[in-house]
Amino acid sequence: MFNLLKNFLILILFINYLITPLLSKDIVKVGITSLPTSRGNPFKTTTGLPSLYTHAAMFEGLTRVSQQATPVPLLAESWQYENELTWLFFLRKNVTFSNGEPFNSNSVVFSFNLLQSDQGRSWNVTAELDGISSIEALDDYTIRIRTSSPDILLPHKIASLKIVPPNYWKEVGEEGFADLPIGTGPYMVKSWDVSRVILERFKQAWRKSNVENIELVTAPDAVSRIQGFLSGRFHIAVQLGPDEVYMIEDSGHFVSRGFDPSMQVLAFITEKDSPLKDVRVRRALNFAVNREVIVSKLLSNKVHMATQTAPSFAFGWDPNIEPWPYDIKKARGLLKEAGYPNGFSFTAEILLSAASYSSQVYQQVASDLSKVDVNLSITRIPASQYARGVYQGKWKGEAIGIDYGVNPTLDALTPLVRHSCFWSKPWFCDQSIMPLIEKAQSAFNIEERRRLTQDVMRYQLELAPAILLYETSRFDAVNKDLLGYYIEVGHIDYNKLYFKK
Repeated sequence: MFNLLKNFLILILFINYLITPLLSKDIVKVGITSLPTSRGNPFKTTTGLPSLYTHAAMFEGLTRVSQQATPVPLLAESWQYENELTWLFFLRKNVTFSNGEPFNSNSVVFSFNLLQSDQGRSWNVTAELDGISSIEALDDYTIRIRTSSPDILLPHKIASLKIVPPNYWKEVGEEGFADLPIGTGPYMVKSWDVSRVILERFKQAWRKSNVENIELVTAPDAVSRIQGFLSGRFHIAVQLGPDEVYMIEDSGHFVSRGFDPSMQVLAFITEKDSPLKDVRVRRALNFAVNREVIVSKLLSNKVHMATQTAPSFAFGWDPNIEPWPYDIKKARGLLKEAGYPNGFSFTAEILLSAASYSSQVYQQVASDLSKVDVNLSITRIPASQYARGVYQGKWKGEAIGIDYGVNPTLDALTPLVRHSCFWSKPWFCDQSIMPLIEKAQSAFNIEERRRLTQDVMRYQLELAPAILLYETSRFDAVNKDLLGYYIEVGHIDYNKLYFKK
């Protein structure tokens, strides 16, 4: 099947070589899976996909986090803590928004206070910033951040807060801002429709860019993204499968591999009545899945098996946790003990625009579960329906193909904002782990924080909230003439893109 696809795409490449003009070097065209359902509102979406490929070009936070799990200055040049509950952040001067408004302390205070409004409390980023009590301006370029409990990783957490221009937001409102967003980033929106966003260079940005325009085009399925790339319609095609790496490299282009800060899982919805409410069942299903086959056969050994709900480079990852063993006998014993000796059936909802290899992985999970008489049905759903599940709890199945993403903090506790009782519409909620999470969050000594986070990782493993699968890697095809493309912990420096001369 793969060879047929490869031959088909090579044929497309040859035909388009004859009939398609060369890509312009005035614009970078990117084939992406989907646009954020919140459009240009940086507060209503997650800091991972799909906003990664769009919002990163136009919005900035005070910090971002490096691959080494250390905070990096962006709109804040430096910071220090005054005591366990207050921090000072010193802001970058001579920065303007793309509409000409100055960036200063009031911009940060306004952006945070938006999240504290009646409307803002329901936005996703508000949950990611839980624990921050207030932000006040001390002068034009100094702010004080107060927390409700000690948080030694506050410089990591604050990366979630993107800064918007107060006057423009007040003038156009949430909907107007979502249609034509304004930020301090290197690019600004020229147009935004249902399947395409065109960005133009913001010449006064403090991070100077090289390319005049970026065009983001939705191509939900992987075949259309690859075909678009090989035919010369895209400079970049995102979220490829490991098998497609060779095809891209054989065509003379290259693949940017980024270690995505997330773990791919099949998460259980335990807020519904089903056999999955029983921890013995959830543990049984983990024993029944052969991760080694998934990683070696389907993912070409280009990713690592998941051992816990955080990737290996996250703060608080526990190196002593081993991968969940494949043990059919133990799986059957636990199912029998839980009252399901003949198995049961359940449905999982998977994002339609997920990486091309996701369907194969989940089908392999279903095949493995069938060996213990558990019937897993896979339903693929569009991004809009998936968002209703995440934010409104409107899931039709009993499980979800989802990730435990540590964007943008690289803190192993970050995904537990969503994957626990903290979430406003939780799918998995076990109150027994909450005191341990809260204890870890409030530890102000960095090594104690690490140790307590590792305790959470081990406890979380015992609860078996999901079938752990693999540590996600990102494979993006990049045109051989385009340089400077790289993703680091949910951040793309679009300003560093340039073409070979």
